[in-house]
Amino acid sequence: SVLRLAVAMGLLASMSTAYRLRNKGGQPVAVAQGQVLPKAFQKLVDGDQFISLSGQLSRNRPFGVNDGFISAFATAMTKNDSLACLQLDRNELGDAAALALAAALHYNHSIRSLDLDFNKIGDVGMSGIADALTVNSTLHHLEMHNNCVGRHGAQQLSAALQVNGCLNTLSLHGNPVGNDGAIAIAHALTVNRTLRILSLHSCCLDSSSAIELGWALETNTGTALYELSLGENLIGDAGAVALAQMLKSNSKLKVLHLECNHIGDAGALQFAKAIEVNSTLRELNLQSNGISQQALKHFAQALMKNGALTRLSITTNVHKNTPLDEEFEDLRHHLKFRKAFKGVEEGNTRLDLADLKFGDSGAIKIAELVERSDTLLCLNLKQCEIGDEGAASLAKALKTHASLLEVSLAGNHIGDAGAKQLIEALEHNETISYIDLVGNPLSSKMRQELLSIVSSRALRNVVAPKTADEHSDAGACEFSNLVEEFSNLVELELFDSDKSGQGNDSDGM
Repeated sequence: SVLRLAVAMGLLASMSTAYRLRNKGGQPVAVAQGQVLPKAFQKLVDGDQFISLSGQLSRNRPFGVNDGFISAFATAMTKNDSLACLQLDRNELGDAAALALAAALHYNHSIRSLDLDFNKIGDVGMSGIADALTVNSTLHHLEMHNNCVGRHGAQQLSAALQVNGCLNTLSLHGNPVGNDGAIAIAHALTVNRTLRILSLHSCCLDSSSAIELGWALETNTGTALYELSLGENLIGDAGAVALAQMLKSNSKLKVLHLECNHIGDAGALQFAKAIEVNSTLRELNLQSNGISQQALKHFAQALMKNGALTRLSITTNVHKNTPLDEEFEDLRHHLKFRKAFKGVEEGNTRLDLADLKFGDSGAIKIAELVERSDTLLCLNLKQCEIGDEGAASLAKALKTHASLLEVSLAGNHIGDAGAKQLIEALEHNETISYIDLVGNPLSSKMRQELLSIVSSRALRNVVAPKTADEHSDAGACEFSNLVEEFSNLVELELFDSDKSGQGNDSDGM
């Protein structure tokens, strides 16, 4: 329309004037029609919801010129009601640009996400944005990775977080916030009920910051925070103990990143104890800390009691080809059991738990899972130490199951009583075409009964005696095998102790 075109021309004219005003050298700045900013203004006028100027303003321009560009753009934002996401990362923006954006946030009621990562915004610019957050009720997501925000900026942000009821994601990753700034933010967390994700990764923090953050999340029962990143700081064992204590009572936090924090066995032990009672944490990252192989045993024991944690990342130093202790062997089996269960619940067609020594108690749980699943096609329970009781539970589940095609129960302890229950199930089930009972202690009479079923229907039934090559080697498992079993559920990074100081260049196991 004519009106829309006039508005666009007016914005572009004011933009060129703003450029000249913002040039630090006092010289006019020529703006070609094909440049990035005119296009961005046109998008703003056209009502675009997403505008990205990521890394497009910093090329071959003196520091400060880009601030002038953004000041003009921010002025146009004050009357815009469509822009929802603005990306301005990697543009060498300084405090002037941040203050202009802050002024726009006082009036703009549409923007939801603002990305200012990798710029040069300091305390002055951060203070302006913090002031805007005290009145802005629409901004949900604020990214400030790798800027120059220090103690004062963080303190102003703390004041804003105590009254802001909208912001749910805040990243100060890589800013020199320091302990004073982090403690101020912790104070805000004692009352804030909307922030969900907070990153203070690599912010020059020590144990005092971790202690205050732990206390804040322990006392504020109304907190919404579910992800906290404190990696690459120096919180040590003292900070780890405080955060572990918080986990014993906090029921909201789901993700906690503490990699590269000089945490030793003392802190690790407290996290292991917290995991035993915490039922909400899903991911704990303790990579690249000073945790020993001995301390890992505490996590092995804790995870046997924890049913919530889905990812545990730990780096430790071990000798290559170290035999796996009994606790880890049990943990490996437990985690494989959990992983397989989760897969079936999510629709997997195969449940393979061969060689896990879970016995009748595990078979009963599997029978319950089979009854609930309508996608399962193959069930492999070879050499799981299942007896007659477990076989009876499985038989009950198999009797009416409509999708299973193959079942393997080879190498177990199923006798005639259990086999009889399975035969009755097969007489009712018309979908199972293969069942393997090799190596179970069956009588000759029971073998004949099984063979009669084979002859009466299209069922292939294996009843040969157990041979030596069907036995599994239950010897010690190496740590490399442990890592494979932890894939997607619990992750351990274990390095050769002879190369412990070389980080990722060492031989991963």
